[in-house]
Amino acid sequence: MPETLSSEEYDIILDALDNQDTNTILKYFQKFELEPTTELLDAPRYGDNNDIDINTYIDYILSYNLTDVIDIFIDELNLEITDEILVHTLELQNMDTYNYLCELGYVPQEKTLKYAVQMCSSSIIDKILENDKELVEYIEEDNIEYLYDNYEEIDENTVETVRVLLNYDINISLFRNMLSTLKENIKDSYNDSYNDENLNNDIVNEIIDLLESYGLKV
Repeated sequence: MPETLSSEEYDIILDALDNQDTNTILKYFQKFELEPTTELLDAPRYGDNNDIDINTYIDYILSYNLTDVIDIFIDELNLEITDEILVHTLELQNMDTYNYLCELGYVPQEKTLKYAVQMCSSSIIDKILENDKELVEYIEEDNIEYLYDNYEEIDENTVETVRVLLNYDINISLFRNMLSTLKENIKDSYNDSYNDENLNNDIVNEIIDLLESYGLKV
């Protein structure tokens, strides 16, 4: 049976993580038989840049871009970097960590692509599809809905995301509900129930024109 971790020893581990003191980290992880997925003693903790709870040691190192610790988790503690971990890194809003994992050679797959669509990141989408354009086939209408479910948040990022997806020959029919909704909202924007100052009709019209230029009709 592993020893019970005291609060004082837990504080030592956290300090070692923050300082990327890999020797101390390995010593305590081995002593208490901890794993990257072990729950933190004071979970949930709250991240600095997002609303996602930090529950485990892997959450902690991903959230704070502790690259030296990531390396020993992979090399010494047999951490497997999966598509789910790449998605979770994006959920934690740490692009530095995401980019570091990609630089190590871990290749995002369909789950990361879907999440990149939902977060409206054309640059991530482009890099993923540039590596494997067939992954575009995994995108579903539910993912596309995130691009327009909040009308007031539609912006140039939305335009670029749509443009990148179209450039990789996404099934155009996935945008049919989006086109229909945007057209209705443009029409309704002249009603008294809408605040014109919160609507970027020029951008919405740009998306409508873009989709219709690819032959989409509603």
